[in-house]
Amino acid sequence: MASAENSIPTCPVCHRSDLVKTTQAAYTSGVVRCAPPDMPTRNISMIPYIGACVVLIGILVFLIIVLVASGGMAASFMGIFLSATIVCIIGVLAISFYAFQRVVQGDAETTLRFPAWDSAMATWRSLYYCSRDDVVFDPKACKVVTNEQLAALRASGEKAERTIQQSALASH
Repeated sequence: MASAENSIPTCPVCHRSDLVKTTQAAYTSGVVRCAPPDMPTRNISMIPYIGACVVLIGILVFLIIVLVASGGMAASFMGIFLSATIVCIIGVLAISFYAFQRVVQGDAETTLRFPAWDSAMATWRSLYYCSRDDVVFDPKACKVVTNEQLAALRASGEKAERTIQQSALASH
């Protein structure tokens, strides 16, 4: 005999449970609007910074090789050119450090969003889908969740969970 906790809830529209499944099962079977909340990510591109630095260093190395190999450069000009090259290399390192700090900052911002995402995932896991009526519902509140609430749950997690809980409280 199955416990009451493991039983499938009834749909608030048709009051039957034969075609009710979890939102995970509904999404797996192809119901796109039952998609889980998006995991928070932050993409910081380092390619422009690193690419510009590689091109600059490449040009400087090429000029050093050509000018030194030709032997036609004065010693004083050679010292100025090498000093400029060292300054450029230090600048490239500074730009690389800045790019790395942006990535670290983006990771920190993403980490701050994980609790809201965990909460949204818990809310999403508690919802059910009725294939007969094509509705998603909250079995605790026995209320249908609108498409807007589902979209908000996928997009912002914490705000959508509060919206669903407030609509559930309003119905009591």
